[in-house]
Amino acid sequence: MKKNMLTLVVSLTILIPNIIQADQLQTVLDQKIEVADSAQIIDAADTAEIPDDTQIVVVVNPTPEQILSLDKQILSPETIIDEGTQEETSLAEEVEEIEVPVLATFDIPMTMNEKVEIYIHYFTNRIRDKFSMWLGRSEMYLPMMKKTFREKGLPEDLTYLVLIESGFNNKAYSRAKATGQWQFMTGTGKRYGLRIDRWIDERRDPEKATEAAAEYLGDLYGLFNDWHLAAAGYNAGEGKIGRAIKKYKTVDFWQLSQPKYKYLRRETKDYIPKLIAAAMIAKEPAKYGFDDIEYHPSLACEKITINRMTDLRDIASAAECSLEDLQLLNPELKTKFTPPNYPDYELNVPMGKKEILEDKLASINGVSEKIALREVGPEKQSLSRKKTIRAKRVQAQSVSMETASKRVISYIVKEGETLWGIAAKYSVDVRHLASWNNLRNKHQLKTGQRLNIYVGRDTGKKVS
Repeated sequence: MKKNMLTLVVSLTILIPNIIQADQLQTVLDQKIEVADSAQIIDAADTAEIPDDTQIVVVVNPTPEQILSLDKQILSPETIIDEGTQEETSLAEEVEEIEVPVLATFDIPMTMNEKVEIYIHYFTNRIRDKFSMWLGRSEMYLPMMKKTFREKGLPEDLTYLVLIESGFNNKAYSRAKATGQWQFMTGTGKRYGLRIDRWIDERRDPEKATEAAAEYLGDLYGLFNDWHLAAAGYNAGEGKIGRAIKKYKTVDFWQLSQPKYKYLRRETKDYIPKLIAAAMIAKEPAKYGFDDIEYHPSLACEKITINRMTDLRDIASAAECSLEDLQLLNPELKTKFTPPNYPDYELNVPMGKKEILEDKLASINGVSEKIALREVGPEKQSLSRKKTIRAKRVQAQSVSMETASKRVISYIVKEGETLWGIAAKYSVDVRHLASWNNLRNKHQLKTGQRLNIYVGRDTGKKVS
């Protein structure tokens, strides 16, 4: 059974920390409790219409600093702290065997609604095994990510975006061509200082991508002054969110995501409910049935500076580790070489290998980019690019075979003529006519433009 928890501040009102669930607020009365000692505290609690299962945390004569921090920390219910005398008085005689549950606190706005409940169910049931795997990977990177966000003054709980973006998979790749744990698109990644080229893709570097994500989210908050809108902007882009705000005249994410407002995609409307659900589960996994998570330990490594392009196999040999170890620790590297033209590139090496390498690094020969290219070959083209090239090649072959047995007419386009009209005039297919002349837009012919028209040898049309 879920228990209530209240903080009683003697000679002040009952304060309610932000950990109290919204549905419990109505059970708490805003009333004065004037007491002088611990016995009266218990008596006062009995008469304050506080539910019987409420656990009590007491602060006597608190300082202003304590009052301000009550929503961020839970003081032990076993002790009354009297700031006047700095003495501690045990409450064991009055309250026996009080068990303090570890309740989650959050530093981003948490809203419980139907959408959030849907995604809690989705994560805990529909994709339970997958979500368990994501949680298991999370501890490899979350401490580093939270530290980065804390140092930049951002809410640490924003790091749970990675759960819904990539499941903490460095090589996650989306249909939109975003990649890495933070799922940066190429343009945004480069805008925030990530190098993306033939040799390296820093969107897959957990540390550098986290730095870039923190900068981006900070900029988004600067635009919208709201963490829900900032996170939504991370998904849809700041322009899209800005236009939605202007269109619907509201800065409330939950208003913008109403079904009647069609401008934002469903993916963006569901993004914040997913984040809230994922954060709630990640902070209290056992509460949601994830009590058997095998958390992976952080990858222990050291950094060594490489100032020239170097073969990873030579580095692995000198460090007495495997090539696979280096590739695991450096997922941003796309080949078996460190990147060229990258002064002070920091390579992660297994713990304890830095000192060994520093002694041997000078003796490891560098590699020229030209030699490396001989091994790795030209950069692989995307599937869509390959399809485009293949289609053009097939089209060219088709045109060549089709026109081989025909004669060509050179036609000058007259004012007002259309491609369809010219095709009909010479009894040819308009698509073929466009293809013969490399016309992408069939609607834009220019007066005086010369067209090649392939016709049968017995066609009697004259050249115009």
